[in-house]
Amino acid sequence: MKFLKNYLRGVLPLLVLSALILSNCKNSVSDDHDHEDPEGYVLRMNGSAIVTQNPEEDVTGEVTVAAGEETSLITIVYLDHDGDEIDLDDDYTIEVTFTADGIAEFEQHDEDGNWSFHIHGEAAGSTTMLITLMHGDHSHFTSQAIPVVVTE
Repeated sequence: MKFLKNYLRGVLPLLVLSALILSNCKNSVSDDHDHEDPEGYVLRMNGSAIVTQNPEEDVTGEVTVAAGEETSLITIVYLDHDGDEIDLDDDYTIEVTFTADGIAEFEQHDEDGNWSFHIHGEAAGSTTMLITLMHGDHSHFTSQAIPVVVTE
């Protein structure tokens, strides 16, 4: 019995302290991510929506560019579950990947900012692109496949 009392006297404070530390770590992580994650987006070019992925719906629209040309500036606006626009801070970036090489290229210039870019037509053909919203080293959202058509 004496052993159990001494054991509990030594271990119990450590367990309480560990629980508090873990609780604070968990809260600090959630504070860093206290925002609403996107569930959709709109790609706008020259003031018009060219591609849309509403929450829980498929992509509509496509990006079209001529080979050897570059699109006007395209801006992505992220949407929450209700389809309302989300303002994201500068800690986020976008990464773009294409399913086929050599057809189109993603270009983002410093003056474009985090949410705007161009697609450059490399060669006539079709591909799809995925846009991933990155926060540091992890993704918060990846688009469905967006059709990209490069004409001659």
